[in-house]
Amino acid sequence: MTQPAGRPWVATRALGRSLPQRRQHRGFTLLEMLVVLALMALAFGIALPRASNWLDAVQERGWRADLRAHLEALPVRAFLSGDELRLDAAQLLAAVPGAPDGVELRLPQPLVYAAGGAAGGGRVEVWRRGARDVWVIEPVTGKVHEGG
Repeated sequence: MTQPAGRPWVATRALGRSLPQRRQHRGFTLLEMLVVLALMALAFGIALPRASNWLDAVQERGWRADLRAHLEALPVRAFLSGDELRLDAAQLLAAVPGAPDGVELRLPQPLVYAAGGAAGGGRVEVWRRGARDVWVIEPVTGKVHEGG
């Protein structure tokens, strides 16, 4: 009797002849599945907190960019309305929606924009988690830049 290619022969004593052994893999064992699930849970446990912190940082940067754009648009807004604008920290915070939790705005003095669009100058302090960023608003032009 010749052996088919790729199949081992198994001798059986009851029949007295050799039969080909069939090896069929129909899937994964329960143990293999549990090991894979444990590794995935470990990977997600490490990755999710970092992804969450990253998302919070992106949202905060977006809000800060919106706040800065709002500040830079105030001289034009005063000019178009023909009225003087006077803003304190609470009004400024309410004017830009979507502020991240824990953000605080502090203004040493209210921001004033004349009816003609000229800025009175000033400072805006953005506080979050004990860190402070200071933005300086130039008199007349209302241009916003970072400074101390």
